[in-house]
Amino acid sequence: MFPFSQSITPAAKNHVQAQVSFFNDMSRSLFQMAQQFNEVNLQLAQKWLEDAASTSQAIITADKPTEVFSVTAARAQPAADRFRAWQQQLSKIAADSQTRLVRVASEHADETARAAREFTDEVTRVTSEETERTLRQQHDTMRQLANPLDSMVDSATRQARAAMGNGHDLASQATQAAQAAARAATGQQQRKEGQPS
Repeated sequence: MFPFSQSITPAAKNHVQAQVSFFNDMSRSLFQMAQQFNEVNLQLAQKWLEDAASTSQAIITADKPTEVFSVTAARAQPAADRFRAWQQQLSKIAADSQTRLVRVASEHADETARAAREFTDEVTRVTSEETERTLRQQHDTMRQLANPLDSMVDSATRQARAAMGNGHDLASQATQAAQAAARAATGQQQRKEGQPS
């Protein structure tokens, strides 16, 4: 369709840079969110393992079955509190991350939109220029195809005029010859009439 341009225009470069900057900042925010989720999950898992180890040790060292129930009941409330704290931390991380993502998007929205507009304008301009160039080439090609026909018509016209001119010249010569012959014949007749027999 259109030849590929090897040069990268400033508008295309700005558009790509704006997109890369936006995706880099979004990726960085998402990575931080994932890192915070992992840290909170690791802390919870570590606490649960510590609690499970201390509860198991307390159950194993218990002398009476009633002590097992009291140890288990005493450890249930702190585990529920840790679970609730874990949920709150996850909610806070999610809210902070959402705020951060919205901020990143709003920071890059104007620049990205401007770069996209410039790139679109550049593509439109280049496409228009290429279309005009292609139309001119097609027009020139059609003119070149028509030129041989024009030259053939001109040549035929010249030959016809020349032939008509030659025919006219021949007719004039024939007329002049006929007139000369008629005069000569008239002159001979007059001489014959003027001579006594």
